[in-house]
Amino acid sequence: MPNNKIRSQDIFQVFLRSFFVQSVWNYRSLISAGFGICLFPIVKRLYHDPASRKAFLDRHLKYFNAHPYMASYALGVSIHLEEALAAGDAAAGKKLDRVKELLVGILGAIGDKLFWLTVKPYSLIIGMAGLMIADTPAGWAFALLIAFAVYNVPHLYLRYKGIIEGYQYGVDIYKLLGEKKFSILQRYYAFFGVIAFLLFLAFLIAKISMESPINMGVMIGALILSGLIYHFRQSCYLTIIVTLAVSIITGLLFL
Repeated sequence: MPNNKIRSQDIFQVFLRSFFVQSVWNYRSLISAGFGICLFPIVKRLYHDPASRKAFLDRHLKYFNAHPYMASYALGVSIHLEEALAAGDAAAGKKLDRVKELLVGILGAIGDKLFWLTVKPYSLIIGMAGLMIADTPAGWAFALLIAFAVYNVPHLYLRYKGIIEGYQYGVDIYKLLGEKKFSILQRYYAFFGVIAFLLFLAFLIAKISMESPINMGVMIGALILSGLIYHFRQSCYLTIIVTLAVSIITGLLFL
């Protein structure tokens, strides 16, 4: 009789495949194809006839979308419910469809706020501060390594931990997905990101002021411009792009 119990190595294989969850992204079903590919180790473990495997793929090739890192929670829940379905729980299939529908908005909102609005920009700021402070190639390499680690430690942790917790909690995963669970991490990144930005700014002002008063004036103008853009548009990326473009044009024309 085949062994239908999910093993830790099956979950680890899903984790490795999760790095390619967006590889078959399309406008019809978004990340569902990649999501289904992530679960191939599970279908091989739970189902052993073509009809059951086809039904499995049909369930997971429907429309689905989530933040690529936070999709791990949906993967874990899917493993939990697929295991229950293979064990004879006929209601698990309907639960699976419903839970995945609910997780689309939840995981997208949490992931965007945590990574795109917090971890990513502050990791870049920390890396920029390190590059500004360092004055040797070895120091620059170390600063880039620190920035890489600062970004990827929470990314890798939640990508794997999400699968484990989703598998453990199943349909009760909503108990873990409140904003309070991730608010401490956001506060830490905001705190250290602001410190890094102030250090970057201090070193940049010191360096520019020593070179030329004109450069200092350009920088002050860029800071005022960035403050105005952010005040009216509330977009970090737009502020950076416009300020950088204006500063470069000004530099080419007058410096």
